[in-house]
Amino acid sequence: MNDQTPAPTRPLSTIHSGCRCRVVRLDGGPNMTQRLDSMGLRIGSIVNKVSNNPFRGPVVFRIDQTELAIGYGMASRIMVEEI
Repeated sequence: MNDQTPAPTRPLSTIHSGCRCRVVRLDGGPNMTQRLDSMGLRIGSIVNKVSNNPFRGPVVFRIDQTELAIGYGMASRIMVEEI
């Protein structure tokens, strides 16, 4: 048996700046999934959270050497685990 408990999943929008995490689930429809895939973000991607803007503004994160910004609502549907 594995005694390790899995890391809790949280929306990307709630992760603190500077944290590294892995995408474990996308809670959006096919259009959102396709849009994120075209940006290089998919299940299993490792992302580094760069910043949150105040008042539910854009969420900025980095995948490899690419920095991306998405809306707060979309970031709230990207479930991640900190690594």
